[in-house]
Amino acid sequence: MMASRRVGMVSLPLALWASACVMPVGPGRDAGGDSYIALPDAAASCRGNGDGVITRDEVVFVPGAEARYRINPAGVGVVVNTAGAMGAGGARVWDFTSPDGDVVALRVLDVAGQYFASQFAGAQYAARLDPREPTLGVYQATPTSVLFLGAVGESEATRTVLPYNPPVELLRFPMRMGDAWTATTMTMNGMVDGTPVASRDSYSMTVDARGEVQLGALTFRDALRLRVELTQAFPAGPGRRRIQYLWMTECYGEVARITSMDGQVAAEFTTALEFRRLGF
Repeated sequence: MMASRRVGMVSLPLALWASACVMPVGPGRDAGGDSYIALPDAAASCRGNGDGVITRDEVVFVPGAEARYRINPAGVGVVVNTAGAMGAGGARVWDFTSPDGDVVALRVLDVAGQYFASQFAGAQYAARLDPREPTLGVYQATPTSVLFLGAVGESEATRTVLPYNPPVELLRFPMRMGDAWTATTMTMNGMVDGTPVASRDSYSMTVDARGEVQLGALTFRDALRLRVELTQAFPAGPGRRRIQYLWMTECYGEVARITSMDGQVAAEFTTALEFRRLGF
């Protein structure tokens, strides 16, 4: 029982990865009319064509890049509208312009040189699963996907390490409306604050909606909504279930996220554990 409760203290590994892929510094248009995003690394750039399909080269990972999000305080549920509304022409619109919440920064770390590098074969990037909590998700970007390798404490002193076997394919490219895939993985001989833990985790990913995301400072007119459903089973104690929505766009990657409370079964829920969106 203790292990199950201790696992509950760690943010669920539903996060991405792309959530802090890039922080664009200068949008514009190239000669072909495509959107162009210049990234902090002068060698990196992204050109989006607005075709409703997110390809691998339209999601760029730059270690050291930082994204700023507006998010509700930890432990405080927030009222949300995951379904959005129907706009002119029948397109779905999500109005996420509310100024409520705190502004936090999320940074992409290079795994090389980190204390946990040897424990995650193939790992390239790490970022906080939740900007409000010091637990990192560890990732590998391949030509066709983003793999989630597990989670680890930001400091070695936390004695927290939760490796996945096998890694979970959280993003699959090209990504388009209607795509769906599943994954099952296990954490064995993991540790949370020095306590042994194990779990069997089942993921279900579906690109289930497309439309406009309004953030106030930015409006994305062609975003894809990725629904991630996670069910966890533990050797002792009750399991847990959670639903998370990620709004993905070309070049910017993830621009908004809503995470349900534990035990959620309704697809379009109205109270969230986490509501974050790009903002100032």
